[in-house]
Amino acid sequence: MPDAMSRVRRLVPTSWRSYLPGAAQLRAQAPTSWKKDATVGATVAAVAVPAAMGMAELAGVPPVYGLWSTMLPLVAYALFGSSRQLVVGPEGTLSALTATAVAPLAAGSGDRYLVLVAGLAMVMGAVLLAASALRLGFMADFLSKPVLLGYLNGVSLIIISTQLGKLLGLSVKSTEFLPTVWKVIQSLGSVHFPTLLLSVGLLASALLMQRFTPKVPGSLVVVVVAILASVAFDFEGRGIAVVGDLDGGLPKLGLPGVRLADLPDLVLPAAGMALVAFADGNAIARTFATKNGYEVSANQELAALGAANLTSGLSGTMPIGSSGSRTALSDSAGGRSQVVGLVAAVIVGVIAAVATPLIAPLPKAALGVVVVAAALKLIDVGGILRLRRIRDAEAGLAVCALIGVLALGVLNGLLVAVALSIGVFVYRTVRPHDALLGHLDDIDGYRDIEENEGAQTLPGLVVYRFDAALYFPNVPFFTERLKTLVAGQETPVRWVLVNAEAVTYIDSTAVDALRELRDDLDAQGVVLAFARCKASLRRVFEDTGFTAETGERHFYPTVRAGVAAYREATPSRRRGGFGQ
Repeated sequence: MPDAMSRVRRLVPTSWRSYLPGAAQLRAQAPTSWKKDATVGATVAAVAVPAAMGMAELAGVPPVYGLWSTMLPLVAYALFGSSRQLVVGPEGTLSALTATAVAPLAAGSGDRYLVLVAGLAMVMGAVLLAASALRLGFMADFLSKPVLLGYLNGVSLIIISTQLGKLLGLSVKSTEFLPTVWKVIQSLGSVHFPTLLLSVGLLASALLMQRFTPKVPGSLVVVVVAILASVAFDFEGRGIAVVGDLDGGLPKLGLPGVRLADLPDLVLPAAGMALVAFADGNAIARTFATKNGYEVSANQELAALGAANLTSGLSGTMPIGSSGSRTALSDSAGGRSQVVGLVAAVIVGVIAAVATPLIAPLPKAALGVVVVAAALKLIDVGGILRLRRIRDAEAGLAVCALIGVLALGVLNGLLVAVALSIGVFVYRTVRPHDALLGHLDDIDGYRDIEENEGAQTLPGLVVYRFDAALYFPNVPFFTERLKTLVAGQETPVRWVLVNAEAVTYIDSTAVDALRELRDDLDAQGVVLAFARCKASLRRVFEDTGFTAETGERHFYPTVRAGVAAYREATPSRRRGGFGQ
């Protein structure tokens, strides 16, 4: 009972610091460092404002919603998050997913669209908090790198395609890649050239600043220059679309008016978006934690992102995630705490409250440029090509995920990405790596004969290694492989020695299958023996009677000991062969 109670106490936090690690870190921080972090916060806010407005446009909500979804979520993450550097807010992938998930449900109603967007943020926050309560932080690694890389490349191309209408002065309603590109091609004769020239100039400027002056907030420069030029040259009068008057001020807090009947339609996209947001955010948090010499908690990151999305939903705005570019900016500028996020939240709030009239002349093309410039950073063709150095199949997975997103859309593409990850997991579980082992005269131990030229097997003996847990999905593969190896040897097999060092788990199905295999081999005059069994495996064998049935003498501490026993049992094999 005492042991059980101690385990319970370890699971239940005993201090508010366990619930609010960010607040605890802020409380422990020396006030002398606040000034530096406050300055960095102002820099982050300068970048966050135009980026947030652009992502709001991408999500299909007014630009001021991007500001609102930056304010309180930054505060929530600062209190609940375990990362000292992570910056949260609207980001491209989730914005694109939001538009795709909500548009069909809104059925053309603008007011209903806004309500559903806020409801989606609330449901996503609830999913993340539930995952944190269930301690599902390990899910951060569930999307394999090749699949996630292909997915993000595909989403980036879709994001860029959705902005082509703004950049060219066209009215393009579709949010799917191929239909959008086709509509743009069909409408090239209607391109508004003043808008096109403005877009080209702003995009070129943004990309050049990214390349040659990366510390300068290019998105902010683009927005400020575009506003000044719009006022000076009357862009609206020249037919260039502008943002127009915005209902500014601070957000009104409250539960979104989502109908209960709508919730089931929001759960699936919210769960998928939560997985993507957490996988991306946890990777960013771990990267900067490692760089700066501290640790982050995956389960706490789930809770922090959940709290951030709940506050975004309560603000009536959109789902949010983590920004790699803003986090990198904070780190490179010297930000070392969530004071950065708190200061950025205050500045963004002030802009939302009093400065939205200044945004009215902003050309929509400028917001499109901000979004496209951000999406171009996510495109990593080189990363896909580098996967080929590991395995062609890895690059193939990335390409499949990319094609799936482009062909099926961001939401269905996410399902494809998850399905691919599950498929890879299942395949590698059912068909794990294994090896027929041999001996090299100049190298100690027993090696895979396919990877070690010159490795020799001993006639009449099969030494086999299975590199995975042995349980119901893969035990048929295990038994068939051994039977095939026995039948395929030129010299009749007398012994099969299983190197079980990699077998960390075994279930009842596998134990029964091993009994059947042992009996089948015994009927052929072949001995089944084991080497290097872990203690947990030996316990299962002993508790099920398998050890007694097989014979204690057929379990060996090393492969070498098993080979020696084979030589003793077969006098004709004592001379020659490997191991001499």
